[in-house]
Amino acid sequence: MSLSLVTALLLVGLPVADRVCAALAEQRIAERIAARQHTLSGTPQVTIGGFPFLLNAARGAFPTVEVQADATTEEGRSVRATVELRDVAERDGGYEAASADAVFTAPFDSLGEGLGPDATLSADGAGRLRVEAEILGLPLTVVAEPRLTGRTISLVPVAASFAGRPVDPSGPRISAAFADRKVEVPELPAGLTPTRVSVDDAGVTLHARGDDIRLT
Repeated sequence: MSLSLVTALLLVGLPVADRVCAALAEQRIAERIAARQHTLSGTPQVTIGGFPFLLNAARGAFPTVEVQADATTEEGRSVRATVELRDVAERDGGYEAASADAVFTAPFDSLGEGLGPDATLSADGAGRLRVEAEILGLPLTVVAEPRLTGRTISLVPVAASFAGRPVDPSGPRISAAFADRKVEVPELPAGLTPTRVSVDDAGVTLHARGDDIRLT
């Protein structure tokens, strides 16, 4: 076998072997997360960033590690979680991340409990929540702004209409209906801290961040 052929085989084979090793490591990490986090639905998806993986593994440091998972809250709500860990390094027999950003998204169909069978939730296109329902056979639409205060998520009505006519969103009936919709954010994994809440076509999303995250 010529030297050029050997070189060609190495150039093709090494990246493949590197990717296989990375995939095996991602699968092991996913299985460990699933074993520890009992609220997850199935095995999460883990992506280790950086190439070559084997060199990063030998150094015990990775530029990014991303985890995506489906979970169910204690209230039975479905949540899609994505956590991006940056500058992950081996320290003191475990791993630490210099920082982490996470999003936890609840789809609209998991948030409508208590609004009535005909109520629908959607994004209004401006980062707010649109609630549509029927009262005595007439349409009621309320647009509410999500707000995060500490660990409490609340919805503040900012616009409303009934039977096609504008009504005061701060009126007692609408205000009372939304006063009971507050949600306390539970303790997040890895000590993440809630930073803000947003609304888009995917649902209502809680954003969180952490620094100096101890993983194991």
